Amino acid sequence: MLYARLSNGTFLLGLDAENVRRLQAGEPIEVDLRRLGGHDKLALLYGEALADIEADLVKLTGGPLPPAQPLPPVGEH
Repeated sequence: MLYARLSNGTFLLGLDAENVRRLQAGEPIEVDLRRLGGHDKLALLYGEALADIEADLVKLTGGPLPPAQPLPPVGEH
């Protein structure tokens, strides 16, 4: 995986075919954004349906999830 932080503060994550295969196999990918000057960690998951991703999140976190939050429209911060 390629990851970087652009000069405008945007974090860039690039996945190759092996990363996609890992995600499809149910192996989450974790990125520590602190290495790039961020403040958090990021976990990438994959699922055929949202219910699959939710089930993986419950396994990853060990508990029920808070309500999902919608992403902002592209271009908004």
